[in-house]
Amino acid sequence: MNVLAQSTCCVNNAGAFGDGGTISDRALGVYTAVFWASVVLGVITTGLLLYAFVKFRRRSDDDDPPQFHGNTRLEIAWTLVPLATFLSLFGLTAANMPFINNIHAGTQYTVTVIGQQFSWTFDYGASSSGARIRSFGTLYVPENTDVALNIVSTDPPCDSKPAVPSGSTLAAAISNEGCGVNHSFFAPSLGQQMNAIPGDVNTAPIQARQGTYYGQCTELCGVGHATMVFTVVALPMNQFQSCVFGNPSGSIDPTSKSCTLGGS
Repeated sequence: MNVLAQSTCCVNNAGAFGDGGTISDRALGVYTAVFWASVVLGVITTGLLLYAFVKFRRRSDDDDPPQFHGNTRLEIAWTLVPLATFLSLFGLTAANMPFINNIHAGTQYTVTVIGQQFSWTFDYGASSSGARIRSFGTLYVPENTDVALNIVSTDPPCDSKPAVPSGSTLAAAISNEGCGVNHSFFAPSLGQQMNAIPGDVNTAPIQARQGTYYGQCTELCGVGHATMVFTVVALPMNQFQSCVFGNPSGSIDPTSKSCTLGGS
């Protein structure tokens, strides 16, 4: 299924090539370097092959090809140039992977992403009354702010709101129950994808410029897999606070102005 894309506030939300935030910028930068390096090497290799085909072709059945031992400088060059290219691309990838995969120091907000057949629930913690603050199908984040995601999977008979032991987290409590099937949280325009696996807690950072982004489960998780989509809405900080934490009961009203881009 293709992920639908929509632009909001001048954000390029064109799938995996979108520039929704700094994480997607880094991922796209690595992809661009690898792509153009592949193009250049492919053109050079193809050109050399075509040159050799024409220059050294057999012109008649009576021709014997010239015999030679080799060319040491040429052999060194075609070994070192690809090796240097590979090591450069490997270094670029390795340097960016921690930024893309690791929760950044000082991250203020943590959201538990709960995958179940066939929907997504986003838990932001407990309200002042002790109720869980949750949104369904839409993840709200503050714009241009690092957010940590704890991604888990659950299904009945396990409870998506288990008791959380002191010193533990909701994600750990859910994973300890061991229910569910494999899902995959994929937000292409934000450059982030991470599996939700029963019994495990997988973590990933997310960061978005103001706008609306679309994602889906990319792990075949059952007959309703195609309907397991979600939306990420990046709001100005004051709107995010009001939308997510403004109601003591913990409920989030997706139709309210505070939860709508351009609202108050």
